[in-house]
Amino acid sequence: IVINALAKSGKVGAAAEAENLLSKMHMLHEMGDQDIKPNVVTYCAVIDAYAKSMEMGAAARGDTLLANMIQFYQSDPVGNADLRPNTHVFNTVINCWSKSKDQDAASKAEEIFVAMEKLHENGIPGLKPDAFTYTVIIDAWAKTGMRGAASRAEALLSQMESKYLAGDLDLKPNTFTYNAVINSLAKSGEPGAAGKAERVLQNMVNRYRAGGANDVKPTTIHFNAVLDAFAKSGGGRDAAERAENILEWMDELYKSGNSDVKPDTITFNAVLDCWARSGDHRRAADRAEQILHHMDQLHARGNQGIKPDSYTYNVVINAWAKSGADGAAQNAENILATMEMKYREGDSSLKPNTRTYTSLIDCWAKSGEPIAARKAEQILITMQAKFEQSGDTAAKPNTHTANAVMNACAFTTKTESKGDALRIAFRVFEWLVRQRNINPDAYSYTIMLSVCSNLLPRQDKETRYNHARDLFMKCRESGHVNDFVLRKLRHTVTQEEFLSLVDYRVNSNANNLPTSWTRNARGSRGSNKSNRNKWSRK
Repeated sequence: IVINALAKSGKVGAAAEAENLLSKMHMLHEMGDQDIKPNVVTYCAVIDAYAKSMEMGAAARGDTLLANMIQFYQSDPVGNADLRPNTHVFNTVINCWSKSKDQDAASKAEEIFVAMEKLHENGIPGLKPDAFTYTVIIDAWAKTGMRGAASRAEALLSQMESKYLAGDLDLKPNTFTYNAVINSLAKSGEPGAAGKAERVLQNMVNRYRAGGANDVKPTTIHFNAVLDAFAKSGGGRDAAERAENILEWMDELYKSGNSDVKPDTITFNAVLDCWARSGDHRRAADRAEQILHHMDQLHARGNQGIKPDSYTYNVVINAWAKSGADGAAQNAENILATMEMKYREGDSSLKPNTRTYTSLIDCWAKSGEPIAARKAEQILITMQAKFEQSGDTAAKPNTHTANAVMNACAFTTKTESKGDALRIAFRVFEWLVRQRNINPDAYSYTIMLSVCSNLLPRQDKETRYNHARDLFMKCRESGHVNDFVLRKLRHTVTQEEFLSLVDYRVNSNANNLPTSWTRNARGSRGSNKSNRNKWSRK
């Protein structure tokens, strides 16, 4: 009872306390107290305490406890019959691995699963993988995000379904199983993953239609996960159109009586995401705005589950930013104005945030309009003023915001606007340098070198060099030099000047420069090495 209470308490150190009590029980029993003897339930409670603790090394500790229990049982199967391993204790350890953040959690969980099957084949009764076993391992693979994880999850589901259809009723997949596989496919980014996720969903729908119980009933969550898979698929316009078809499919199921498959805001936002990432930028912006208006209409008719939120508006504004269409910036301004008006009228879910305003700046940056740089800076000034007045950080400008303004300057092509854009770019860069909590990043320096390259006359070599030198020296000092910075530096100065700035390193690239120059621009190189657990040796 005490061990079980510790397992459920969730307090720090509870699992270790539970294990200490387990050790004391063994000791007292060995000293002759026959009334105190740990059994499989005791071990299960201690392992569950580790699973709930989420502590570093908890899964490995649970793994060791299971191995110890099996060793006790195998040393005296008759005397220690109450320590005979069963499905529940194995599932508890597998669940422990699934909840851990260990890089090899999924493969270690599956090694225990293999050991479980071997022990079952060797004749231990009450020890056999069930639906929970498969579902937890599938979920463990889904969480890894590793290459091949989604395929492994899909293969486990296929194996599970085959065994169920062959008569193993303990292996009936349920909504949690299907959802884990769909999520794994959605997150994988692997080619064809979205189509596979849709087929898993279709299989689920078919099973339910064929008389399946509520434990295989598809829900909005499953459909939304498939839509998310299409959004991340890189499938272009085809993926966006397929997402709209799935939305129509959902609507048909809902209208035919399945109240658990009702499209909601997340559903529509996922379809919007598909269009925003489709690459068909001009079509995407128009379609995104149409979907936004349709959501507004549905909500006005009383559908409380479908209501545009700040994410909806941000995606539409971002779609216009990517469109390159004439009037895109003004369209985005109009959408923001609607958003701000509704927020002022009391809709707190439509509060514009940093991403909203930064996307609008990006719209102006790509508009090619002569006033783009000035408009971009004005949005930044307004954001900063609102933050200083209210202290509200929701729309506080960040490095990305400043970069977007400088980018608007770099994109300036009209000769009469270049001088103004140049002054704005350096003004914003100096503002960014002065901030306490945000700093220029590698992209900031890349953009500012583009500003120098694009806006300063080619023949004014001295001014180009002086500005480029000052920027590059700051970039070196802050450790943000990468290959993009180097490429823009080459475009801005002469070859001789470039060599002098990189200390005459011929064929310079980010990999052969001093670490102090690049320390904040490179990704860290981690090791994927890990030790296999004890089950791999059984």
